Amino acid sequence: MILIKNVYAILDSKTYKESVDIVIKDSRISFVGDNAPEDNYSKVIDGSKYIALPGFVNTHSHLAMTFMRGYVEDVTLQNWLYKHIFPLEERLTYDMAYFGTLLAAIESIKTGTTTVADFYLYPQATLRALSEIGMRGNVGIAYASKPFMDRAIIEEVEKKYRELAGKDDKILVSLAPHAPYTVSQELLKLTKEVSKRLGAIVQIHLHETEKEVVDYMKSYSRTPIEYLASISFLSDRVVAAHCVWVSENDIKILKKNGVWVSLNPESNMKLGSGIAPIDRFIDSRVKIVAGTDGVASNNNLSVLEAVRMIGLLAKGISRNPRMLSVNDAFDILTVNGAKALGFDDAGILKEGYKADLILVRKDKPNMMPIHSPHSNIIYSMYPTDVDTVIINGEIVMFEGKILTIDEEIVKTEFNNLLKKLIEKE
Repeated sequence: MILIKNVYAILDSKTYKESVDIVIKDSRISFVGDNAPEDNYSKVIDGSKYIALPGFVNTHSHLAMTFMRGYVEDVTLQNWLYKHIFPLEERLTYDMAYFGTLLAAIESIKTGTTTVADFYLYPQATLRALSEIGMRGNVGIAYASKPFMDRAIIEEVEKKYRELAGKDDKILVSLAPHAPYTVSQELLKLTKEVSKRLGAIVQIHLHETEKEVVDYMKSYSRTPIEYLASISFLSDRVVAAHCVWVSENDIKILKKNGVWVSLNPESNMKLGSGIAPIDRFIDSRVKIVAGTDGVASNNNLSVLEAVRMIGLLAKGISRNPRMLSVNDAFDILTVNGAKALGFDDAGILKEGYKADLILVRKDKPNMMPIHSPHSNIIYSMYPTDVDTVIINGEIVMFEGKILTIDEEIVKTEFNNLLKKLIEKE
């Protein structure tokens, strides 16, 4: 058992207490309040210099793209994908995916993320890496169409799902068709059938660029979102990344079906794809969460930065400073992100909930004073202010040091593999 003594705690988006004790037993929070019961604690942490809060949730990323950070800049998404990223990805190996994910996980943990969604190549390597470092996650099995192979593809996806699901109780597995412009309508129908049979979450890119939506409408006389609604694909078990170019009807469909929209503003702006209509999503009560995307198009994995950007854009686009309160932004960063990825018992510091929490130094100049702790987190905190990270009741980082793996070995192996990847050009 772990005791965090006398800590300033942000329990959820509405509640904070300036001095409480938090007890962690096994994987869950067993006590939050004054004067924790005496017990044989394996670890006692003096919380007087910290703010304790739920860990952050990144609802869209491609972790092993760490190898491509800064690889190509200042180009459009189509150019970026087809001329640079896809060719490099063809040379990616299992070991590269494994060590690339480990490096990404280190960066994520050090910036306060306790739960991450991923879909990329070699999902078995991603799951292994997240499991070994101790992160909570939802690992997507990524796929796109190939001529005349739709049924064979979905059969292989289902087989892989059954192999990976349940290997680690901290990690869920999902289906991850890339996007409607790379996945045929037939394969999308098959995805819907298989996901419902398995009870699996579906991750997908939707309406990221104007071109993909315009081209789709030319071919099918409706938007991708309208098509997906017509085949009953959309539900509250779908996490749709981006949704930048959406009509009012698209927004109504997303709301009606309870789709989780994962906003990735830094990636979208950096690639010149546009800015999602965040104010219209909020006004329409679409469920929004946040993602970083991969570091090839964002360059860092701090989901805190993404949520801060969402808050600023919401206010700037609408010219309304009341748009997206700090409390609602805090929910996006924590409990709502967890719900979107299938974890209904995480994202709040409450007895019975999963023990996923972070400790942030409250004596940093940028964190003083604390008039509103939620505001300090969303708008004042630097991601590197994170000191200690606990996931599923295990201390994975203490006073800035990763405890579950050897960070230096990961960096060395990553650099060796990077040389092999780039030398093949």
